[in-house]
Amino acid sequence: MARTRTKQYSVSFSVREIARIDAAATDAGITRSAWLRHHALRAVRYVWVRPAPLSASPPPRPSARFTHRRSTFLTEEQLAALEEQARTCELPLATYMREVLVGGKPVAHRPLARSAIVAVNRGVKELHELLQLANGGTLVAPDLMRTVTGLLAAFDTLRDALLAADAAASSAPEPTA
Repeated sequence: MARTRTKQYSVSFSVREIARIDAAATDAGITRSAWLRHHALRAVRYVWVRPAPLSASPPPRPSARFTHRRSTFLTEEQLAALEEQARTCELPLATYMREVLVGGKPVAHRPLARSAIVAVNRGVKELHELLQLANGGTLVAPDLMRTVTGLLAAFDTLRDALLAADAAASSAPEPTA
């Protein structure tokens, strides 16, 4: 009797996705791999025809009014995710949803603290490269070395403060209007 060969596929999941998969597999009373296999095979049984993408319409004229309204039900998690994405893009929720619906890709704006963290990290990298030159035999004046070392310490302090401020800002509840 001929043996059939099996293939393995490797897929990466986030910690949150793994937790959701584990919970679903536990609820079903099967292992994680059996649950994944079941749903993968279930998905390929059906031919899914992807609808044509919506054409992105140009932004409405200032005099244009939105005259049609549709509604849908969302879970708390879905609504929270949409609100977070809209806030990240600095758009009202309705505008964000409308933009996504017509095929647009709203751009997330980086908070000022995160931009500052990136700038500090660049400065630290440049200073470390200068130290690498000095350690590699390039002559650097002692007072310059003391200045670079002091700057690195100041950058580290600034980076820690920015990270703490960013963490506090992201965990603080947003004021509602």
